[in-house]
Amino acid sequence: MDLGLRDAAVLVTGGSSGIGRTTAIGYGQEGARVAITYNSRKDAAEAVAEEIETAGGTAYVVPMDLNEPETIAAAVDATVTHWGGLDVVVANAVDWGNAGFDERPEKIEDGRAEWWVPVMRANLEGNYHLVQQAAPALRRSAHGRLVLISTDLAERGLAGAWPYGAAKAGLHGLVASLQHDLGKDGVLVNLVMPGITLENGEHRVIPRPAVEQIATTFSARKLPDTADVADAILFLTSPRTTAIQGEIVRVTGGHLLPA
Repeated sequence: MDLGLRDAAVLVTGGSSGIGRTTAIGYGQEGARVAITYNSRKDAAEAVAEEIETAGGTAYVVPMDLNEPETIAAAVDATVTHWGGLDVVVANAVDWGNAGFDERPEKIEDGRAEWWVPVMRANLEGNYHLVQQAAPALRRSAHGRLVLISTDLAERGLAGAWPYGAAKAGLHGLVASLQHDLGKDGVLVNLVMPGITLENGEHRVIPRPAVEQIATTFSARKLPDTADVADAILFLTSPRTTAIQGEIVRVTGGHLLPA
C-alpha cells in the first residue's frame, strides 16, 4: 500500500527489535529513508538496516541512550544532517530499568530510588528531550509527524509496574499539550498504545499455550502482532492522515471480557 512516504526522512528510536524493527522495515517497504537508534546492540541495528535496504528503503544507524540527553541530541542532529531534514519521528525506545522489567518488586514500599528514578527519567524525560530536539526539524517539514509509543499498562496497570506505567502515562499528557504547540506548524502528534504484543505469533516471555488462552479474554479474540502496531504507526505518520491529532490509538486486542 502506497502511503505517500517515499523518500520521507524518518527516525525510529529503539529500532533494533520488536515493534521498532517491524515499523522501521515497514517504512523501508514504503521507500522511506529510515534512521534507527540503538543503545547497546549495534549488530542487531545493523541487521535491521540491511532489512530496511532489502525492503526498498535507505537506512542509517545511530546510537542513543534515553538516560543520556546528550546522546539524544546527538542522534537527532546526526539524523537531520544525514537526511537533510526530518519528516517523521517514532518515539519507540524503552528502558526497563536496572532491575529488569521481569524482576520488578510488587510492593511500592520495596521500590528503590535507583530503579524508580532511571525508569522515569528514561521513559518520560528521555522522550521529552527527544521531542524537544526533533521539534525544529519537524516544524520545517511539509508533513511533520510525531508518534509516541505508550503501553496499555498505563491504563490497566500491573503489580510492580508503577514506575514504567507512570512514565508512559506521562506521555499521554505530553501528547495532549504537544498537539497545540506543534500543531500550530502543521505537525500531527499522536500516541499509539500497544497491549501484549507478539512477534510472528510468539511472545518473548509468555509460552504459546498461555498466549492462546490470554487471547480469548480480549474482545478481538486475538493479541496484536508487531505488524499490527507498525501498521497503525505508519498510517498515522503518513500524508494520508491529515486530521488525526492528539489521539490515543489503542492496538490491544480490544477490551477485556468479563470473567
